Amino acid sequence: MPTSPHVAKAIPILVLALGVALPTAARAADPDASTGDSARIAELNETGARAYAERHYRTAIEKFVEAYAIDHDPNLLFNIARCYEKLGDLGAAIEKYEAFVAAPGADTEGRIKAKASLVELQQLKEQGGVTPQQAAAPTDGSEASAAGSDGDAGSKVNIWPWVTLGAGVVVTGVGATFYALGVSDHAQVTGAAGYGDPSVVYPMTRSEAQSYVDSGNTKKLIGGIGLGLGGALIATGVVLLVTGKSGSSTPETASFTLAPSREGVLAGYSGRF
Repeated sequence: MPTSPHVAKAIPILVLALGVALPTAARAADPDASTGDSARIAELNETGARAYAERHYRTAIEKFVEAYAIDHDPNLLFNIARCYEKLGDLGAAIEKYEAFVAAPGADTEGRIKAKASLVELQQLKEQGGVTPQQAAAPTDGSEASAAGSDGDAGSKVNIWPWVTLGAGVVVTGVGATFYALGVSDHAQVTGAAGYGDPSVVYPMTRSEAQSYVDSGNTKKLIGGIGLGLGGALIATGVVLLVTGKSGSSTPETASFTLAPSREGVLAGYSGRF
């Protein structure tokens, strides 16, 4: 039964896009094949080619193998071999390429590509090497999960966000302490009996009062800087945790500013996720 116009047009497009051999429309139109088989083969071919394009090679292999079980089109062997080559499985790729080359009715251009791949893969196998795609080829979700579990077990913990957060807490605590001491020095002046009341004798000399004021200003300034810096460090640590970036300095997307003022210090923080 002839294939639908949709299938007949889709196959050449997929061949150009993926660089894999797909069963031809003529073979899909085998009069001996049932209507259900023809439709199923076309569906499996399209699904396998799409998986190949998305670099889900094991899924593509499953679809091409299922299609081959319905119709022994040799071009499917080329597709399977190409998927195994992308996965770095030299033995399986060589086996399928050899089966493709030996099969009658194999695509002529595909034979040329298969023979060239066989030469390269045989050399790699003799040298104990792997294909360039093996290390970089993504896998399906189940394989990615397994690989991720192994990778997490041996990976190093990113300590920089926690170090930054800890430093921020410490600096904030020191700043708060200094600021409180400055407030206490000022209170020695403002809380003294007779402060602000000209009718009462003030028990503190002018020089003593000025000393407390100057000391309080200095401590509040140091405390304000500590509070601002500590807050900026804490914010930076949060940014590092959220973005997953590591480093010994503030990331490029986050910044903080400190500006001394008469009241202590003004701190500003800006960030971009």
